[in-house]
Amino acid sequence: MNKNVKRVLAGLTMMVSVGLIAGCGSSEQVGYVDMQKIMTDSQKGQDTRSKLEAKYNEINARLAQEQSAGQDANAMMQSKQKAEQEMQVYQQAMINDFRNSVDTNVQAIAKEKNITAVVEKNALISGGVDLTEDVLTKMGKAANKEQGAATSGDANANATGEQQTENK
Repeated sequence: MNKNVKRVLAGLTMMVSVGLIAGCGSSEQVGYVDMQKIMTDSQKGQDTRSKLEAKYNEINARLAQEQSAGQDANAMMQSKQKAEQEMQVYQQAMINDFRNSVDTNVQAIAKEKNITAVVEKNALISGGVDLTEDVLTKMGKAANKEQGAATSGDANANATGEQQTENK
């Protein structure tokens, strides 16, 4: 019985050793991107922000026109609710379009650099390979970076909805 236990233990030790040796050869790399920087510094990010601002201004102008036309309070409230819903749908579509563009470029760069996984910078505690500049180069850097750098991407994504809520 003692010999059988020794054989089983030797077999298990060998299997674990082979598993460890096989795992040591794989070099998985994690990359990360700074989405805020991509939003502010890429042409696509600035275009998205500009379109959102234009839509917001269009909706506000329409609401102001309806209000000056003398709509009653109930009708005005319904108009504001419709406008807010319209803005939310438009904003979500624009953000999804921007996100899809970023994702496509990130996947291409990750494949080129043999990066196994890519996360947002805020989700990473330490380590990783910064792919932000590569993504910006692939997407096209904005010609007017100062305009985009003045405000953060997260603030712009939420500002339109917040401003609309404040105008109620």
